[in-house]
Amino acid sequence: MKQKQIIITGGYSGIGLELSRMLIKDGHRLGLIIKNESRKTDFLQNYPEFNNQNVDLFLADLSIQNQVFNVAEDIKRKWKAIDLLINNAGVLIGELCFSEQKNEMHLEVNTIAPYILTLRLKTALEHSGNAIVINTVTDGLHYFKTFDPSELLNPTKFVKLFGPYTLSKMALLLLMNELASEWFQNKIRFLNVSPGGNRTKLTNGNGMPRWMQPLILLLYKKPTSGAKQLYDAAFKEDFYDKTGIYIQSGKIKKIQISIKENQRQEIVSKIKQ
Repeated sequence: MKQKQIIITGGYSGIGLELSRMLIKDGHRLGLIIKNESRKTDFLQNYPEFNNQNVDLFLADLSIQNQVFNVAEDIKRKWKAIDLLINNAGVLIGELCFSEQKNEMHLEVNTIAPYILTLRLKTALEHSGNAIVINTVTDGLHYFKTFDPSELLNPTKFVKLFGPYTLSKMALLLLMNELASEWFQNKIRFLNVSPGGNRTKLTNGNGMPRWMQPLILLLYKKPTSGAKQLYDAAFKEDFYDKTGIYIQSGKIKKIQISIKENQRQEIVSKIKQ
C-alpha cells in the first residue's frame, strides 16, 4: 500500500488510538493533534510505538478556536500535502457546558473545530491530488426528518446523548456536505462515517443516559470495531467515487435533509476569527 500522509484528531485514545495503530502498522505517515504538552508526554510514555519518524505530534485544544487556527498553520508549515484528514475527536458531556468562546461545548468541539480545521487545511488537501476528509459521526442520522440547531446555538435545556451531542454530529455532517460538491472539483472527497457503538471513555462517561448502561455492556463493541469502520471507509474501493455520503455499518444511508442557508450562517457566526 502506498504511504499516505494522514492527519487525525482524537488519535491518541479510544477508537482514534486503534485507528492510529492500524495506520502506523501499514507504514503511513501520521500527524496526531493532541490537546497539550502534558497529554503528549503521557501518550508517548504509554504508547512508545508512536515515537518514530513517521509520526508528528501537533498540539491544540480543540475547544479553543485560536488553537485550532494555529495548529492548522503548524501542520501546513510541516506538511505540504495531506491525503487523508480524519476529524475523529469529539466530546460527549453529561451537562450543559460552554467553551471559552461561549459556545455550547458539543457544538464547539464536535462541529466548529473540525469545520475550521478542514477549511484551513484545504490547500494541503488539494496538494494530495486525491484527498479524503473523514468525519466521525454517529448512528441513526439518516432517520432525521428535520434539523433545528437552536439547542446548539442557544441552549435552554440539556438532554444526554440525544440532545446537543447528536445535533452537533448532524450539524457537522450537513456543513461538510455543503463543501463536498464544491471541493469535489479539487479532488477532495467527504465521507461521514458512524463507527457504531463502542466501549470507550466517552461511552463509559457521564454523557450517556443511565438507562443505556446495560445496552453498552451487552451490545457495544471494542474500539477496534469502530476503528475498522473508519479504516474501511478510507481504503475500500466501495467509496472511491463518492463524496458527501453518510456510511453506517459499511453501507451508504441516505440523508433526507440539507442545511438551510440561514442555519449555516448561524453556526458559522459562532466562529470568532
